[in-house]
Amino acid sequence: MPMTDSLLPAVGLELPACVRAFSTERGAEASSDDPYSGFNACHYVGDDPEHVAVSRSLLSAVTGIPSEQIALPRQTHSDRVAVVDALPVDSGALEGVDGLVTVLPEVALCVNTADCVPVVLVDAVAHVLGVAHCGWRGIVNSLLPNMIEEMVRLGANPSEMDVAMGPAIGTECFEVGEEVAFQFRDAFPDCEGIVVDGLSERPHVDLGAAVRERLVVLGVGRGRVKEPRFCTRCQPERFFSARALGIGSGRVLTCAFLPLRAEVRG
Repeated sequence: MPMTDSLLPAVGLELPACVRAFSTERGAEASSDDPYSGFNACHYVGDDPEHVAVSRSLLSAVTGIPSEQIALPRQTHSDRVAVVDALPVDSGALEGVDGLVTVLPEVALCVNTADCVPVVLVDAVAHVLGVAHCGWRGIVNSLLPNMIEEMVRLGANPSEMDVAMGPAIGTECFEVGEEVAFQFRDAFPDCEGIVVDGLSERPHVDLGAAVRERLVVLGVGRGRVKEPRFCTRCQPERFFSARALGIGSGRVLTCAFLPLRAEVRG
């Protein structure tokens, strides 16, 4: 189903002026009868390739960034991080990757989510940018430590980083089994409120709080981390949600890029 919107429906993420960052919405053309309708640039979730191509063309047109400078990984809930350090972006290097880092201006780092947490990290002083796809596995494994390690290697300082999370499933909607709750209790033994009991028969997990606490331990200031403002599960007409629409559905795309420094100064 092609899109005809002249502008990309999206919500902006609050970060320093050195970075442009947003998460897409499905848009006015979304239909409750079609779980792929609206903006979907994810190429491996069963959508019509033509629709995906149209969505990616719209992304390029709105951002002004050529397609060869847009990094869209094939995510697998891994802890692998790729550094984008040359153009054109090597698509082969993005297979099985869940985090991206760059210092290059006008290179769009993107992740696709449908309830997982998209995380954008930036050191405005060092001009180092990172974007990560944090599902529950990514949070309890080494994805965020690996992100911070690569960003530091490129000159970033965790204490100078600002972080924003895009739309993701909220605590009241993220019911999990005991085996998942155990992994969070084990990963965050001293953090109250990440595993929440009493909302239903099964435990619930606050993914945004878990990302925040992981980053704080890694040296990011607590006050510099902005948690998700929207629950995807509660608003499937606005955001893609695997729990609401099924796995065979589109994905929210979170995109961030460093503009040319002259543009920032202007």
